[in-house]
Amino acid sequence: MKTKYLLFLIAIIFCFNQCKKDHSPTPDNPYGLPNATQTGAGVFACRINGRNFIAGKQPYYLNGAQLQGSDTIAISGQPSNGKYFEFISLTIKGNLNEGATYSIDSIKTIAALATDSTCLGISSNVITSFSKVGIVILTRFDKSNKIVSGTFNCAFPIPNCDTLTITDGRFDYHYQ
Repeated sequence: MKTKYLLFLIAIIFCFNQCKKDHSPTPDNPYGLPNATQTGAGVFACRINGRNFIAGKQPYYLNGAQLQGSDTIAISGQPSNGKYFEFISLTIKGNLNEGATYSIDSIKTIAALATDSTCLGISSNVITSFSKVGIVILTRFDKSNKIVSGTFNCAFPIPNCDTLTITDGRFDYHYQ
């Protein structure tokens, strides 16, 4: 009789061990980028000519978002890959509205890339390029919880090189 109870207990334990659920969210992209969240998760990522650019989690690399006055937000990130310097920054001046789409024009909506990578190969000079095409969409701009989230894409002309095309951009920060 004791053997039956022991076998029954082992069977129940085995069943519960097989029923572990994976609570990680389903990826929203096939590239390995962090999901485009809207919770202040500290995300800044995109693809540059098909290569992942993911801001590091250390405070130095996760530059974040800063509200400048009541109508300008600056958002930026830098990967912590250690191979070379890269930094992407987005600035939206005026009319910050959740759900709004902002055309990158180098005047009111600015996208800048600073890098010492010439066509993704290491160089000794840091260059800065400004995009004149692309969009930024604010998917969340929550003033009470201080969360700014969105998506972006653009292109950066690099002197003496090909244009760097940014796709699948996403950011999600608590701003200051």
